[in-house]
Amino acid sequence: MTEKDENEDLDVESLLRERDEYRDKYLRKLAEMDNYRKMLEKEKNMELERCRAEIIKLFIEPYENLQRAAQKLKDEGIELVLKQMKKAMDELGVKEIEAIGMKFDPMLHEAISIVDGEEDDVVVEVYQKGYTLNGMVLRHAKVLVSKKKEVKENE
Repeated sequence: MTEKDENEDLDVESLLRERDEYRDKYLRKLAEMDNYRKMLEKEKNMELERCRAEIIKLFIEPYENLQRAAQKLKDEGIELVLKQMKKAMDELGVKEIEAIGMKFDPMLHEAISIVDGEEDDVVVEVYQKGYTLNGMVLRHAKVLVSKKKEVKENE
């Protein structure tokens, strides 16, 4: 093999190495761009969900006022509007937080008061309903929680 052939082989090898390096860099940049795109999409969805939650929060109090009016007035029109609102809230993913008889959960419930009871940390009454949106708490349920009464021994 001549010196010229050896130099050509080295040039080809160096070009192949360089090609592989550029290809590797290109693939890494593609992966970085894909990850960046996914991160932006995730952030956009999270912001959209936060905005939805804030809007829905504005409707909770009027919805509850309609419920109270419907109980008091027994009006068919109010009942119809309530059913429509309930259906819309269900479709949006809004759920009422279960409370009575449930174990007190500070992630879902806010204890307003504590009373003597048969069991510790059980919700016995709801002062204000709580709601979640697709698992995210919109408003904590304000509740009355039981504590087992301690029996003191006579000395």
